[in-house]
Amino acid sequence: MADFKLDSGIAIPTDFRTTELKYPFEEMRVGDSFFAAPEYEDETVKRLAGRMAQARQAYRKRKAKQGEEVRFTQRQWTEDGVAGQRIWRVE
Repeated sequence: MADFKLDSGIAIPTDFRTTELKYPFEEMRVGDSFFAAPEYEDETVKRLAGRMAQARQAYRKRKAKQGEEVRFTQRQWTEDGVAGQRIWRVE
């Protein structure tokens, strides 16, 4: 049998995230938006759209568990000649 040290009195963390959020969803208020450009050279706009949709849905689900409803929408957007995605907070 392996040797394990037993501990008591250590609180269970309420938030399992160990890293900061990659996108500014937490700071956004209704009407705010941000532009997301592809992160690597061969990332297509379609792949970026999927990645952004997954990120915003994960954030929405996390906030719902905390009792807060947030909603976002995204559209393909070109900014300074770079095709990407713009994400708005709508609720």
